[in-house]
Amino acid sequence: MKNIVSTIKEKHWVLADQLVVSGAGFISSLLLARGLGITTFGKFSGIVMIQLFLLSVSMAMGAQVYQVVYHSLPPANQQKITRGMIGQQLVSGLVVILLGLLLLLFIPSLANNLGLHNTFTMLLPGITIALLNWQDFLRRLLLAQYKAAHALVVDAVSNILQVIALVVTWYYNLLTLPLALCIIGFTSAPAIIIGYLLLKAGKPSIADITFTWQSQKHKAPWLAGSSLLQWGAGYFFVAAAGWWVGAAALGALRLAQYIYGLLNVLLQAIENYTLPRATTTTDIKKYWLQLLKKCLLLVLPLLVMLAVFAGPVLRLAGGSSYQQYTFIMYGLSAVYLLVTIGYPVRIAIRAQHMDKEYFIAYILSVTASIVIAPWLLHNWQLYGVLAGLFLTQLICISYWLIILQYKKSFLWK
Repeated sequence: MKNIVSTIKEKHWVLADQLVVSGAGFISSLLLARGLGITTFGKFSGIVMIQLFLLSVSMAMGAQVYQVVYHSLPPANQQKITRGMIGQQLVSGLVVILLGLLLLLFIPSLANNLGLHNTFTMLLPGITIALLNWQDFLRRLLLAQYKAAHALVVDAVSNILQVIALVVTWYYNLLTLPLALCIIGFTSAPAIIIGYLLLKAGKPSIADITFTWQSQKHKAPWLAGSSLLQWGAGYFFVAAAGWWVGAAALGALRLAQYIYGLLNVLLQAIENYTLPRATTTTDIKKYWLQLLKKCLLLVLPLLVMLAVFAGPVLRLAGGSSYQQYTFIMYGLSAVYLLVTIGYPVRIAIRAQHMDKEYFIAYILSVTASIVIAPWLLHNWQLYGVLAGLFLTQLICISYWLIILQYKKSFLWK
């Protein structure tokens, strides 16, 4: 009975954490979209896409391995792998900051286009990316340890500070790209300190990092490769929109994606909560069916509402300059219906440790994207982006279902 009550409480903390993240992220996106303007917001979105790319690598090498390995280790080794992960993240963060600075120093035209005119402002993209990834890393470790209440504290600190700072700067019409990067990056710093203290892991050592690598080396290559390909499947067409269609189009597309990101964060909360538990279930088919029903019940009504009120929602979110892109909202409704169906399938694949199959699905998806993207974008512009996003999701889900059926008699016997 005590374990059941504890599980229910943990589930509520996970949901509360994601509500804080999604709510603050939504408000921040609206403030940035309005305060920066559609073109500068597109440039900001380009930096965020780089952050998401590096986050996907960091998750694959660290948090995703941690989620499926942590509970199989004895307590002493659990502490070792926690400290080792922290040490690795520290090194990778410093590398990101250095590479970001060198890139902008050697490509001054890129720095000027972003409005970064001195060494301090050139450091901002790298620092912001490193700090955001640090915070996300710590919260995932806390969630994997079933400490969702602690993860909520970490996210609440950074997100509340971020929203307050953005509201003040937007109200006084002070928002610029460098200031936005400062706010979003540095409000994560106190949350990182709190998260590190709550983990109670201690200082990492070379021995801890070596032990962690021993736990990672068999899973990490497949997961890292699949994460890179997953980023390509999810963001290749978005990046292409910014490159071929322009910064304004990218800004509009990203604002719409931020709106639908409320649903994505909800699905991620489900994944963070269910993945460690799915690895121990004895009936993955039954677990998958229950999870699919829950996902559809949670997300489908929200998708319908966003599609019906697409125009007013986008205009309210970004202003009149975004209204011409209302069609993006309709396309994303179809994409996110497929994403919702795909989440339980992806969890089933990962819970069965089918890392190779997880990887191959994204190879197929990204390959298809590269082949058809020029034709889609040349002929259909943003409509082609939406069609491409739908296709990449469809390829992954279809392949995973075929594999699950072949190896596990997943859908029928």
